[in-house]
Amino acid sequence: MADFYQHGMITTLQRLGERPLAELETDLQAVARKRNIALLLPALVSEFDTPSMPRIIAELTGVRYLRRLVLSLDRADKRQFSRVKKVLSVLPMEVRVVWHDGPRMKALYKELRACDFSVDTPGKGRSVWMTLGYLLADKNIYAIALHDTDIINYSREMLARLIYPVVQPAVDFEFSKGYYARVTDRLYGRVTRLYYIPLIRTLKRILEYNAFLEYLGNFRYALSGEFALVSSLARGIRISPTWGLEVSLLSEVYQRASLNRICQVEISETYEHKHRGMDREKPDAGLVRMAKDIAEALMRVLSQDGIVMSQAFFRTLYTAYIEEARVAIEKYHALSLLNGLYYDRHSEIEATETFVVALQEATKAFVADPVGIPMMSAWVRIEAAIPDFGDRLTEAVEADNR
Repeated sequence: MADFYQHGMITTLQRLGERPLAELETDLQAVARKRNIALLLPALVSEFDTPSMPRIIAELTGVRYLRRLVLSLDRADKRQFSRVKKVLSVLPMEVRVVWHDGPRMKALYKELRACDFSVDTPGKGRSVWMTLGYLLADKNIYAIALHDTDIINYSREMLARLIYPVVQPAVDFEFSKGYYARVTDRLYGRVTRLYYIPLIRTLKRILEYNAFLEYLGNFRYALSGEFALVSSLARGIRISPTWGLEVSLLSEVYQRASLNRICQVEISETYEHKHRGMDREKPDAGLVRMAKDIAEALMRVLSQDGIVMSQAFFRTLYTAYIEEARVAIEKYHALSLLNGLYYDRHSEIEATETFVVALQEATKAFVADPVGIPMMSAWVRIEAAIPDFGDRLTEAVEADNR
């Protein structure tokens, strides 16, 4: 039986049956005549040497409703940048590559620093933020979708389902968040299963009712890298340059959009991407760094909401989280057993022990510096401070792509 349960706070759009992709794309092509759609792909140049990127490009050659595809390229020299442009030239839509390591983009980053804007933390967050600025400079773009470029089993149906609720005039959504199951012969998604969800539930137990935590707890895969939003909303949101990007983004959307205009959509039955390692001896790398940044982001958002976090609060948080994680492990063991999946209970317990270390490190960082790494300003503020910046950003990207 298909799942059509609605959590209550935000709309959940499940995958029911097998609607033909051609039918879905025909609808999107009709919508795209009046509402221009763009796709933003953040990528490291190294991802062009993986199996996922050729598959993504091959799938996107069949898409006919996109006005523009913009690839946000990091860690590329001039030769690699030229190669990427050539690889993407097979796509049928207008394509641009934002070369963040090029001299024109570096000059723009330098100008932003001179105006006291925080752009000193390189990574996916900063790249997405700057590329959003480029897209928002085009006032004719109605909606923007974003998904990662390490998806091994990518299908263009993922994009169609992700963008559909935001651009379809018959509904009124401003933001959609993709979700899916991370499962092959075993369960993946350890940060979500064993850390994020138990942490949210722990915080809800300690703080009792908190509207923001209820909101976060409604997302089936809050840490997914796939989302779509209308340009008017994108213009007003700030972006985190850290691994806390997804949580911070959901916080920004929560503050600026009505809950009735936020949805989550099942974009695929299963989802597979490259798996990151976990080493508690390396707190600044891999999943441990991600877990630390996520907890810091949560603490800062809750602090902004007026929640007071004392040493007693943090001691309770650690012990209560351990219990929530233990219960989660029992549940996932039962789920795996019923479905004949491989389940390593020992490694799951080790993962939660490592996440406790990440949580403790996040607490230390938050107590030492409650503000932390500043979020990058909303583009509406950049436009107010430097009115012609969007035009010059557009000129720089266009010059690089000639």
